[in-house]
Amino acid sequence: MQHLTFLVILLEGFAAISGLYYYSKKPTDKAVGFFSYFLLLTYFVEALAAIPKIIYWNESLHFLKNTFLYNNFWIYNPYLIISFLVYILYFTWNISNKKIKNIIHISLILYVITCILNLIFSDVFFESHSIVTYITGSFLLVVVIFYYYLEILLSSKILSIKREISFYISFMALLFFLTSTPILIYYKYFTFQSPEFIKLSKSVLVGLSLLMYSFYSIAFLYLANKKKSTSKIFTNDH
Repeated sequence: MQHLTFLVILLEGFAAISGLYYYSKKPTDKAVGFFSYFLLLTYFVEALAAIPKIIYWNESLHFLKNTFLYNNFWIYNPYLIISFLVYILYFTWNISNKKIKNIIHISLILYVITCILNLIFSDVFFESHSIVTYITGSFLLVVVIFYYYLEILLSSKILSIKREISFYISFMALLFFLTSTPILIYYKYFTFQSPEFIKLSKSVLVGLSLLMYSFYSIAFLYLANKKKSTSKIFTNDH
């Protein structure tokens, strides 16, 4: 499992590089550039989050077990807010209805404020994943993605859907967050009651991560040199 965890980190880095390569080929696709830099951030966050594992497997570092470095919730909780913010903004940029986009932006502001207040006034920051961040973020993301799908179905975009990188990203984002959300909700409650559930959960999350970042990489590289039938240019009002 440890080797697979470090493989996930490598794949995150490769996905980021693949995304930046795609962006270099299609510089008008500003949203993908934004998303690719987020993947690069994800790579560095996951590298930092591996510190507890490094401490655990190196006896000379066991003196750090009683420090905040021996858990990674303090890294993941702020990152989760950023993660949902980026994903939702990415798909918002691919939505053309300005009224809906304004509603999403207001919802995002309220979401970020709520999540930050939850981290400040609860004990989750150093103790566990924030369920508030994950459930609310997943709900907003699913709503935005389904509206994005609705616009595709009602427009000519459906004719060139195979060339839309946002479609591939949306597919894996839905799969990952819809599967991981219930796991993280129950993870905290089964930590001591059911070690088997924890082991299975970790395996599923690692497997999902391997699949997602592999899929992103392949999609970026495959579509990098493909020409779209209709070009999309992101302007400042997005």
